[in-house]
Amino acid sequence: MNNKIALQDDHTQETIVPLTFNQAYHYPVCFTRDIFNTGNPVLINTLAGENQTGPRKVVVMIDDGLTHQNPQLLNDISRWFEYHKDLVCLAWEPMVFPGGEQVKNSWDHVHRATKNMDDSGIDRHGVVIAMGGGALLDMAGFSASIFHRGIQLVRVPTTTLAQNDAGIGVKNGINQYGKKNCIGTFYLPIAVINDYDFLETLPFEHFIGGVAEAFKIALIRDKSFFLFLEKNSALLKQRDSKAIEETIERCARLHIDHIAHSGDAFETGSSRPLDYGHWSGHKLEMLSGFAMGHGQAVSVGIALDSYYAWQKSLISRDELDRLITSLINCGLPVWSEYLEATDPSGRLEIENGLEEFRQHLGGRLTFTMPHGIGDKCERHEMDFDVIRQGIKFLKSL
Repeated sequence: MNNKIALQDDHTQETIVPLTFNQAYHYPVCFTRDIFNTGNPVLINTLAGENQTGPRKVVVMIDDGLTHQNPQLLNDISRWFEYHKDLVCLAWEPMVFPGGEQVKNSWDHVHRATKNMDDSGIDRHGVVIAMGGGALLDMAGFSASIFHRGIQLVRVPTTTLAQNDAGIGVKNGINQYGKKNCIGTFYLPIAVINDYDFLETLPFEHFIGGVAEAFKIALIRDKSFFLFLEKNSALLKQRDSKAIEETIERCARLHIDHIAHSGDAFETGSSRPLDYGHWSGHKLEMLSGFAMGHGQAVSVGIALDSYYAWQKSLISRDELDRLITSLINCGLPVWSEYLEATDPSGRLEIENGLEEFRQHLGGRLTFTMPHGIGDKCERHEMDFDVIRQGIKFLKSL
């Protein structure tokens, strides 16, 4: 192969040497209970490195909602590290950050996290443990990914939404310039540990919000999972432990399968199959000042997109009704007043949100729609008159 290309008339040559390498990624997603019980080996097996010459330095970042709901947690963490002090050590006292989207809405928390990591003396052989909901995991993961160009990261998702979706993927980030996740990185954890015990102390809104993501992926990937959610919707509202654990594990497995086998784990293309219902959901969150949870906003987005799918003959009216009934039976919303919000020109704000969604993806507008329950298709043009009809339809329910 000739790699020499003539650049100028004076026969100046430049040699171009192609660089190609492959990097395999792997990390476990664990499902367990009571991770700081010294008899539970999951966390220590994750943290203990091979051929260590001394205790491995660890910093812990925690969602303050988690500490409020579990007042004994900080003591449990201290006892656990003391028990395993020959293998790991806390390089800095656990850092408690605000929960929810406020932790992502400025650089302040990233600066604090990275400054404390620097003060702790942690290096690239150390580990950040991020514990909390999806927003905290996004900020902490982003901080870990940029400090020393990447500190090893363990995610411990503690909400339903984080355990079945946000916490198991490869994305991190913060909100900037009025846009969700405008600044961020793709950075893989070394492990994700789902501890079901943390779900028991969640407020209902945070408990049920993640079920919207389960409906999302079931609608476009797995009909049997949709039938399970439909059948168990009332049990999920009642916080039935068996129903929620199966929901989380099945949803997580579908997300894992997509990340591992879609061929675009780092989203280099313009398609985001797992963002069904999200183009409007993200905008609704921003319009509410994040008073509306991500799961609740996505639930409304799914209902709106499903109306659109019905009008475009992609699903039947019966399938639309079954979805909406199931969401409502779970305790999830299908309507928000922010659907009717307009900008100063009178244009619907969520229409602006569609263009923001396209810009975030890059390239041609591409959005996913169900093609019957359990399958999907992609569209590139949206008929916004149908969206307006959908807003009126959902408001009338």
